[in-house]
Amino acid sequence: MNVGTNVSDDCVTEFNNLKLGKQYRYVIFKLDKDRNEIVVDHKGARESTYAEFVGHLQNESRYAVYDYHAQTDDVPPRQVEKLVFIFWSPDTNQPVKQKMAYAAGKEALKKKLNGLSKEIQANEPSEVEEAEIKKSVLN
Repeated sequence: MNVGTNVSDDCVTEFNNLKLGKQYRYVIFKLDKDRNEIVVDHKGARESTYAEFVGHLQNESRYAVYDYHAQTDDVPPRQVEKLVFIFWSPDTNQPVKQKMAYAAGKEALKKKLNGLSKEIQANEPSEVEEAEIKKSVLN
């Protein structure tokens, strides 16, 4: 079996709680310590801010889904809501095997999470700034 290809049932359950139940603003996922299963790492309360979400990203790779809401500059403005999949793989001193395991697991997780609107791969903090996410959601 390939490293990182198993996805915990809790991942799907908590994703559906975010998407359908509107219980969370975001869910962060990680590989377990043996790197053979993707599990839930953290769930952000519905009233959580984007800054709080970024604060929970580690100096190690993570997957996340953020329920992002933005308002367009149109007249009249309209509200846009998107489920954004973020693959956070910072350029840090992570072991190469760990980065490869996360890269291998990304598609397995995405296949289990139906309804994602956007995907962002971020390797440095500037790529997860709220302005970048908003630009991606509105395009």
